[in-house]
Amino acid sequence: MRRLLLVALLLFGSLPLTAVAAKEAWVWTPQEQAYLDAKGPIRYCMDPDWSPLESLNASGQHVGISADVLGLLAERGGLDLRLVRTRSWTESMEKAQKRQCDLLTLATDTEERRQWFDFSSPYIEIPGVIVTRSDVNHITSLVQVLDEPLGIMRGFSSVQTLREEYPGIRLVEVDSYRQGLEMVQSGELFGMLGNMASLGEALQKNGIVDLKVAGWTGSSTRSSIATRNDEPELGRIMQRLVASITPDESQAIMNHWLTVRFEQGFDNQLFWRTTLPILIALLLMLGWAISLRRLNVKLSDANAKLAEANRRDPLTSLHNRMHLDEELPARLRLGARNGLPMVLAMIDIDHFKRINDTFGHPFGDQVLRQVAERLAATFRREGDLVVRYGGEEFVVLVTGGTHEEAIAQMEAFREQISQAKVGAPGKEVTLTVSIGVQVAGFAAHDAPAALVQDADAALYDAKNTGRNRLVRAARA
Repeated sequence: MRRLLLVALLLFGSLPLTAVAAKEAWVWTPQEQAYLDAKGPIRYCMDPDWSPLESLNASGQHVGISADVLGLLAERGGLDLRLVRTRSWTESMEKAQKRQCDLLTLATDTEERRQWFDFSSPYIEIPGVIVTRSDVNHITSLVQVLDEPLGIMRGFSSVQTLREEYPGIRLVEVDSYRQGLEMVQSGELFGMLGNMASLGEALQKNGIVDLKVAGWTGSSTRSSIATRNDEPELGRIMQRLVASITPDESQAIMNHWLTVRFEQGFDNQLFWRTTLPILIALLLMLGWAISLRRLNVKLSDANAKLAEANRRDPLTSLHNRMHLDEELPARLRLGARNGLPMVLAMIDIDHFKRINDTFGHPFGDQVLRQVAERLAATFRREGDLVVRYGGEEFVVLVTGGTHEEAIAQMEAFREQISQAKVGAPGKEVTLTVSIGVQVAGFAAHDAPAALVQDADAALYDAKNTGRNRLVRAARA
């Protein structure tokens, strides 16, 4: 099993780096050299317990794949790199966020982390696996085990990624691979998630023989060098160095940490006893990988359809409030970046309770559908968003044009509704709507909640001053 893990890792794991002429003398630009001269020693943090990717040995020295890569980059670029020792990955991340470290040696690029860091191109990619008890059948997808407790290393970016990809997944954060594997042995965890290299070494190092790799997780560890984003020159320097590593250099580092060394002479029987199971296992893995890819495609399509259904109002087929809550922050950021005018309107059907009480709820539902259809037909540009906010309330978000044009369009809709009849033939009613409007002034109203609250307050002003009118929020 240990040989299987390591040989498979050599086939599927890699350091995806760009080849350049490695023998040429390294030359920094005047700007880069000035930064390095002023900077002095570059402090870095790492995970002290993530072997073989990186760890601290008994002497407190940084060892592992990232140590060899960093040593190569330091020698090539003439960098003075100083290790800031920590007791855990969480502590390393905290120190880096507080600027007590200038860079992290191995970190996954996530949107949340970009508020503190810039990231180089990934320089290591290793498949993710799940380790379970030996009596567990092969696992083709995490979907099969979402209701089981699964261990994962504390503070890793994959915790948030998995929770977003698999809502309801039961993740239990642990402080070390050994702790997680022991919890699998004791039955506290169904399985332990992680990259193949680290879990394979943990199984071997701790002499664990009653657990096995039960399948791929469908993802990989893709790690980069993370640099403090308040010093962008450092990020550009590290990116140049990472891009300079040749395939031969990266393969030599991988071989140093991940190959199996046979110290004995050739044993023909041993060769066939070990090699044949490996070949069979690799063929099975290939079949599993193909099946997993097909399943993931189907699952992705199903999840996309389910996600869209969850963001639609079943009565009117408009988007619902959940969709607005997710979409509004992104649209405000886009508007702020591009200087796009934006107007949000809260629209309420006047005296709707009276309609329900007089004609019944099925008739009221028909009225809501017809108002929704008129809204969708009126605000149908690509930048428009129409939402059923709840009950008889709707929200319209208009992006582009001018504020005055958007408000005039909403005023025209109000007049159109007041002159139309809705309902069914022989049973029609006239309606009016009240509208509260706020414009997105990017200095003061870039907070989604504030924009909605202002429009809602203007709506109440419209209803309290006679209904069937549009009121623009007083606070601009």
